[in-house]
Amino acid sequence: MTPRPSSRLEVAQAVFDAYVRGDQAAMFELIDPDIVSTQFPEQVDVRPYHGHEGVVQVMANWIGTWDDYSIELLELREIGDCVVAALHQRGRGRGSGVAMEGDVWFVWRVGGGKLVRWQMFSTEREAIDATAEPYPGGN
Repeated sequence: MTPRPSSRLEVAQAVFDAYVRGDQAAMFELIDPDIVSTQFPEQVDVRPYHGHEGVVQVMANWIGTWDDYSIELLELREIGDCVVAALHQRGRGRGSGVAMEGDVWFVWRVGGGKLVRWQMFSTEREAIDATAEPYPGGN
């Protein structure tokens, strides 16, 4: 049995590693069942997604629009009770075939050794600013 990650950075790294391996069970062991997830704020249909099913929906809604999608973790940085993940993604539009490549930032709020909030941002500044926002869950 793998030891449970103890620091916020270890939790974030373990979630990303499980995602890359395609190990959804290991990923969800480190994601709170009541997690709240949101996609990029500039999207037209931004809304909160709830729970493990919400994480699956957020990922499917974003990744499902691309062919040949890949994402690479560039850096993890702890800020308060959050981890800011800098990532580089690539893909081709499923309908258009247009290539896409660029950096994105995730803010993972960690409480009780699990992700309790997952936010996606197009700029590093937005991500860093989001770490200062109070989280209603108290984590």
